[in-house]
Amino acid sequence: MRALFSIFILSSALSQAQNAVQVSNYLFQNNLNPQRLGSEPLAATNPSGNNRFVTDTVFGQQRIVYDVTGSANPRTAQGGLTYQAKNKVPRDSYSMEFVFAFNAASTGWRRIYGCVNLTRSEGLYLDPSGYIAYFSGVSSTANNKLAAGTYYHVIMVKKPGEVLLYVNGALVASRAGGTQLGIMELATNPDQLVQLFLDDDPYEWAPARIALFRAYNGPLTAAEVKEIYASPFTSTVGLPTPGFQSSGIVNSASFSSSNAITPGGFFTIFGTDLGDDFGDWGSSFVNGVAPRKLNNVRVLVGTQEAFIAFTSSGQINAIAPDNIPDGPVTVLSEYSTLRSTTVSTTARKINPATFRFTPQDSRYLASTANDGSAYIGPANLFGTSGVLNGLALRPARPGEYVVLYGTGLGPTTPAVPAGQIPPARAGGYPLASPSEIRLTLNGQTTTVVPAYAGLSGFPGLHQLVFLVPNIPDGDYETVLVVNGLSSPAGTYLPIGR
Repeated sequence: MRALFSIFILSSALSQAQNAVQVSNYLFQNNLNPQRLGSEPLAATNPSGNNRFVTDTVFGQQRIVYDVTGSANPRTAQGGLTYQAKNKVPRDSYSMEFVFAFNAASTGWRRIYGCVNLTRSEGLYLDPSGYIAYFSGVSSTANNKLAAGTYYHVIMVKKPGEVLLYVNGALVASRAGGTQLGIMELATNPDQLVQLFLDDDPYEWAPARIALFRAYNGPLTAAEVKEIYASPFTSTVGLPTPGFQSSGIVNSASFSSSNAITPGGFFTIFGTDLGDDFGDWGSSFVNGVAPRKLNNVRVLVGTQEAFIAFTSSGQINAIAPDNIPDGPVTVLSEYSTLRSTTVSTTARKINPATFRFTPQDSRYLASTANDGSAYIGPANLFGTSGVLNGLALRPARPGEYVVLYGTGLGPTTPAVPAGQIPPARAGGYPLASPSEIRLTLNGQTTTVVPAYAGLSGFPGLHQLVFLVPNIPDGDYETVLVVNGLSSPAGTYLPIGR
């Protein structure tokens, strides 16, 4: 078994901030995808097929984690993960962050992290006594033993010629003077592959569970490590400030920046570093009301909170709050403690826009047959099958009722507060006494006497049901007009028999 050269240095004084930037973040929420744009999904080594996502208690909260199980014979079925660090972190100046637990029955040397492409026994380990160590040269001792079956927050900081090890926010070991220590070597690891839990010696492999992995392109400071440990799953240390421009605030249906904000209507922000969690509001409604904060993201329209429908690093979908006046309005986004600058845009009480199917340059209206039997569009819109989600995909037929979906059509009677699922009601929630609702099809005006024109059963989403006129087959440019205000042109309804 290995001999370990141990140097234990406890120090409260570290070098000044090196501006470490968080470049990759993985939270293992039923997938191995990155939270931040620009990183590849983690690659699983799973020869036994036993790796899986499970729910576990991590730091007092229930979380989904990735269980690296392997099999009883690690020599032939060693499980683990691989991270692609090339073009993301320097070879000799970085930080790696983990929240993990080894199996309660694990003993012996247990590898957490390696950066020499499994060419030799170098990397971050737990030793047989349960002390964290970077083999060879850095080891924790004294009162810093890690128990199997318990989750720990561990950060390894790599500086040129130096490695520092932190457990649960505290420095437990460091060593300076090792010129090759922790370097992602060009000769042995040209692609800068980082292996998690995989070991060059399979007999020293052990099953583990991982709840978080992050990479930074520089050394974190002691103060930053302590701050991260205080809230590891929502930490913003190393993240840039959210950013977007006025042109990046658009109507969610038309993607137009003109009067993008309508009270109770959908709008979208396109920008950078808007948040690290990719996901929607599916399980976040409370008492039928959409969340004002989702995945640690919040948006303010003026001084009011919007309702958040979707978040990612580059995009936020939201519903504007009520009582937004016509004219100039400000928008800012917030991710945890990070705030964007305040950005100006414009609002209008009514600003009709229709949603569209994405394929074929978003040319076709998102529409359905009123009886629920079909999506309306060319049969080849999503391929050649003429089927979408088990329903027919076909043109609208003269004489049938079709449903268009939009946003920004104005208030309803009775009114429904922004962000709230409309309660079931006979007659629904029609638009509030509009003086005019009509569609124009290639300039031919079709007066709509709708079976329904108002809110759908979904917050912020309007629907308009109309009778398809008896006109020749073809694609008809369709414009929705509400109280003299028109939806953007360039969207089409296909009609065919």
